[in-house]
Amino acid sequence: MPRYFIDYADGSVCLQDEEGQCYQDLRAARDAAIAALPDIGREPPPADGRRAFAAYVRDEAGAVLCTVTLNMAAECHPERQSEQF
Repeated sequence: MPRYFIDYADGSVCLQDEEGQCYQDLRAARDAAIAALPDIGREPPPADGRRAFAAYVRDEAGAVLCTVTLNMAAECHPERQSEQF
């Protein structure tokens, strides 16, 4: 099975996968990246409530074969403060 490396980025923070993992194919590696992004997104957002996350799937030669992104925006509406969610 081919080995893929999944790097994650959250703004200026980048985590590079040095070990990689074997997946059946690129689609399986892409699916692993998709599954991981929501867990990373559980961190509290910055004051403006917006965050962008990305995962990059690389092959053993270092070529980026797939990019997965997750954008989050949280907005409060003070005029509706009395409403229950």
